Amino acid sequence: MISSAAVDALDGAMERLTDFLPGAFTRQGPKGGRLVCTGLPVALLNTVRTGPGQDPRETGSLAEELSATGLPWSMQVRGEADPELTTLAARFGLTSTTRLPLLAWDAASLPGLPAALPADGTVRKLSGEDSGRYSAALAAGFGMPGEIADAFALPALLDAPGMTAFTLDVAGEAVATGFNVLVGGHVGMFNGSVPPRHRGNGYYRALVTARLRDAVASGARHAVTQNSPMSRPLYESLGFRLVETWTYLTPAG
Repeated sequence: MISSAAVDALDGAMERLTDFLPGAFTRQGPKGGRLVCTGLPVALLNTVRTGPGQDPRETGSLAEELSATGLPWSMQVRGEADPELTTLAARFGLTSTTRLPLLAWDAASLPGLPAALPADGTVRKLSGEDSGRYSAALAAGFGMPGEIADAFALPALLDAPGMTAFTLDVAGEAVATGFNVLVGGHVGMFNGSVPPRHRGNGYYRALVTARLRDAVASGARHAVTQNSPMSRPLYESLGFRLVETWTYLTPAG
């Protein structure tokens, strides 16, 4: 039940994001397959979800549709990919593997969160007027190209109801970023980053806890996120727990 709710919440958050990204769309197949196209040149952000036992014809049809966009894309599998899925993915050149955890958090953990910010830190909630500033902070934190950072910082996204971009500022500089998407009683947590020169100072932890508190104040009772091996221990120390692991079959290299 927890797994299903967390997956539905993440799906809902991605649907909301694609509503505001130019050319983006999602599609649900009648037999459970799912296509997400953000329009961004990042394989993990354009996916066909499938799994063991899924109808291979539907998966193949969705894969053909996403492949035809010319964007980098991946096949997303809840759990491990079986030989049939691996063979299908290989037909499209998806021969590398990445695994990401899906973590979930319950607001019952809220009293245990650290409350204090670093003495020199200020949390800011951004609007569309801050688009350029947020884009620059994302580019610095992730080391991503400016055009991708710009897409995540579109004014329409920053001003959308239930979506909030955050920075943690020190001496006027953004030293951590984050983006919350409210979906019913859940919040999806995205775009958490810290520039390399500011890591190890507790800024990321401080902003994650501030974002959770803000989401709960806005009505969320659960949070979901997918993150890297570097940030997963931090989230688990704040009460997040593993729901399931997803396998992404991605282009070679």
